Amino acid sequence: MKLFKKICIGLTALLLTASPMLTHITNFQTVKAARKSKGKITLFKNDYVYTQAGNKIKLNDNHGYRVPSDFAVSPTGYLITDMKSDDFGDHRSSQPYYGTKKINGQKFYDLGHNYYVNEANVLKVKGRNVAQGTLTIKRDALVYTKAGKATGKKLRTNSVVKYQGKAKAATKTPKYFYYLRDVARYLQPQYIPTYKIKGKYFYSLGHNRYVNAANVGYINGHVARYNGTSTATVLKNTNSITVNYSEAKRKLKKGQKIKLDLAVIPYLSDGFDNYLYRLHDHPDEYVDATEIKLQRDLPVIDYRDLVYTYVTSLSGNGNSVELYDFSGKAIGKRIIKPLYSDITVDGLMYIWVPEENKAELFYHCLNYSDDNVVDDSHPDPIQDPDSVHRTNNKKLNYGNNFIKVSDVKIRSGLKLKALNTIEQAEKGQRIATSPEKQELLALFNEGKDLDQNANYDTNLMNNYDSSLSNASAVIRSDKATIAQVDEAVWYLKTAKKQLTTMSVPAGD
Repeated sequence: MKLFKKICIGLTALLLTASPMLTHITNFQTVKAARKSKGKITLFKNDYVYTQAGNKIKLNDNHGYRVPSDFAVSPTGYLITDMKSDDFGDHRSSQPYYGTKKINGQKFYDLGHNYYVNEANVLKVKGRNVAQGTLTIKRDALVYTKAGKATGKKLRTNSVVKYQGKAKAATKTPKYFYYLRDVARYLQPQYIPTYKIKGKYFYSLGHNRYVNAANVGYINGHVARYNGTSTATVLKNTNSITVNYSEAKRKLKKGQKIKLDLAVIPYLSDGFDNYLYRLHDHPDEYVDATEIKLQRDLPVIDYRDLVYTYVTSLSGNGNSVELYDFSGKAIGKRIIKPLYSDITVDGLMYIWVPEENKAELFYHCLNYSDDNVVDDSHPDPIQDPDSVHRTNNKKLNYGNNFIKVSDVKIRSGLKLKALNTIEQAEKGQRIATSPEKQELLALFNEGKDLDQNANYDTNLMNNYDSSLSNASAVIRSDKATIAQVDEAVWYLKTAKKQLTTMSVPAGD
């Protein structure tokens, strides 16, 4: 996560409060060119820039001086580094350095002409990962023995220490852990061994020395996270929001303490900026990262996994699944997706299959693109299962379609519960009367006005259109069953909820 929102470099007029620093600003690039670098460093996060005396460099915006390249300014007016990285943090830019210096007992890297960065933020030096095998202390921490006795030694904030033990991939998220990639669709938790001492978790530093895991900010250059509830302080008067940034009614006051339990990767329209954090006591409400001071970093989830379920095919033919209608009959089409992508489902229900005289469990398929749909009677000419471009028989876009639960396995997202029982699926085969269609008719009529709103997400709007078309067909049919009416009501309500809660406001 970015520590500060970026300020456009070269466009902001700024001045160092200490007049001797003016020369450093205006002549920075010239000085760098005159000195021979020791190599390059890569940061795992941007942070404050210091003088050789260990002071943060404070700026103000009263004069026409430009911020040097690779630097920016924090909202509070301090000079910070501005090394670029992609949204996933996999590719980061590097910066030349000209040596190291001990400042107040900690190691700093010299970026040229009295600009220094703390080693606590350095991931690589000359291409070598120097953060591997280390812990970065985020606040002053006492060192203890295994018996829980204080040794008298204190690790200061930003101290970097080596730990004992081996990092491992976790099959179940531990109490303290980290991710190899913080902003990613699927996150594999990693951890190093912890030791419980007097009810608290500690990391071993070797030689009978331990540090409280709650005081560790980074592990191997990755954010240290806590699988639990964290307290946060609200930084300004604001309101909670929904996952799609709509303002909620709950007011949050500056200085208020709130409990949070999840970091959510929001809708990515133009790159990742900040997490949303879920309110522990109000799980449908969130607060933006910029509006709080968080005590502990939390587990991460993609916002889509809060509303949908994702499955992959069990077949040996790539990620391919057969599609069925509401009678459990194959429609002669299938979805084929790249091996490493998913199929989205949003409902689980028993469907009565007349040909087999039994009920079978199906997922309702939420298909966003006909590029993934292939007609079984006309083989796809593209044989590469990883290809995302398919050109043959693109006939199915959205629709009331189903896939067998037995054909897929869950990848991530919501754990769905069946909407009906086997008995209800069987009894629902009776033809529905007009009075039994009244709820569906009312929902259909309500949807006419909603359907005209141009500010909704296009995919979700098309899906809602499909639910309206399905409802219309069921209402007009004199052979529609009770089960069909019930499913049409569910589909319409579900599509409306997805449309109104997941569409990002226009302009975002």
